[in-house]
Amino acid sequence: MRIFLLSVFIVVSISTISAQTHQQALEEFANLKQKIEAIKKESAEIEKIILQPDKSDLTAAAQENFNVFRILPREKYDKDIFEVRGGGAYYSFTNQSHSYNSTPQISLEQNYLQVGFYGASYGFLTDLGEIQLAKIDTKTKGVNLLANYQPPLEETKARVEKDKAKNFVVENITYKRRLPVVVGHTYVLRAISYDEADVLVAFKIYRQDADGSLIIFWKLLESFEKPLLARN
Repeated sequence: MRIFLLSVFIVVSISTISAQTHQQALEEFANLKQKIEAIKKESAEIEKIILQPDKSDLTAAAQENFNVFRILPREKYDKDIFEVRGGGAYYSFTNQSHSYNSTPQISLEQNYLQVGFYGASYGFLTDLGEIQLAKIDTKTKGVNLLANYQPPLEETKARVEKDKAKNFVVENITYKRRLPVVVGHTYVLRAISYDEADVLVAFKIYRQDADGSLIIFWKLLESFEKPLLARN
């Protein structure tokens, strides 16, 4: 977004500069600022549309009583193109926001989903296959372990757990920090964001668009007490 607006400013400036006096320059500068503000407003509205699921997706999710969002591939859009930090490649189930500044709990990059981004915060992902999202609850095999998991509240231990979360297996179920995208599969995520939130969600990759963006149906399984980290 910033690069785009700077380019527009340069092009508009070069093509319209005709001021010969200080006063004329001030007037032309004011006109340019108005044009840039209009472009910013228009691009912000277009950005909202790009980030939204299609109407058919919203209807399908509502019929099944699920939440829904679109997530964009980071390698395509996180290049200072969008106003929202992260270019729509992150999503917060807690705040239902795409901004990296608003407790990001999942991301999409190179056709992989990931959890755990900054500080000691971390999380777990597991792919349950083609099981119906509606049937998932905290007692489902593979979900119960995450539902009963207690995150450490000391920074040193939290960072050890963050490292373990990259890959481990319990009862033949694999948990990772990063998993490949498989359209039609249902996943479970536990996202532990210290001092911000701790949630357990189940979600299904409903479909994938030509640009690589995903439409994801999801439901909250449990919201835990906010984990407060005792830093060293």
